[in-house]
Amino acid sequence: MKKFLLVCLVCGTVGTGFAQDLATKTDAFVMFFHAGWGKLPNTSGLTNSSADYVNELCSGVDWNFQALFRHKKFITGLLYSGYTANGKLEYSSDKILTNYIAPQIGMNIPVGSGKFDIAWNAGIGGMWYRNYSKVFEKDRKVKGSTTGVNLGLKAIYNFTQSFGVSFEIATIQASLYKTHITYHDETIKVKYPDALPLNQFTFSFGLKFSL
Repeated sequence: MKKFLLVCLVCGTVGTGFAQDLATKTDAFVMFFHAGWGKLPNTSGLTNSSADYVNELCSGVDWNFQALFRHKKFITGLLYSGYTANGKLEYSSDKILTNYIAPQIGMNIPVGSGKFDIAWNAGIGGMWYRNYSKVFEKDRKVKGSTTGVNLGLKAIYNFTQSFGVSFEIATIQASLYKTHITYHDETIKVKYPDALPLNQFTFSFGLKFSL
């Protein structure tokens, strides 16, 4: 009987702790780590502008890190997002890389018992575009930077208050007006009469940590 009571006490304590852990805190520091698939419909400074080659570089790998502070349902914080894609032809190759950093605002809305959340975040920040390419085995680098806006929507499942998983659909909207191209140790600046879109659309899955 004593062993049975002891087991019941332990199970009750663990169960109560788990239930309390799922309860939504008023304030929390939340981090997300995501990776997935990204699409960059337009690219800049490619070694070959044929439609088939451009389409090959339109799909790549996306990842992001988000550090957010949640007060009740409101979110503020910072987003870093990266994207990369590779392409290769007989005499040339391209490796595209973008980096985007922006402050964020948004909302986190609990659904049901607190195991599920829906959240959105948006911001305005800076995007850095790079293309590390080769032409006839010679290095060629294209660089550019611009301002963009982003919007993300997450579906979150909370195993506990401190740990969960999430799925995110997001977009970054930006336009590139000039680039610097370095080839054969010479750098030239190229301006575009019509801005080149750098709009990204991403689908990613990741982990949530909360303190």
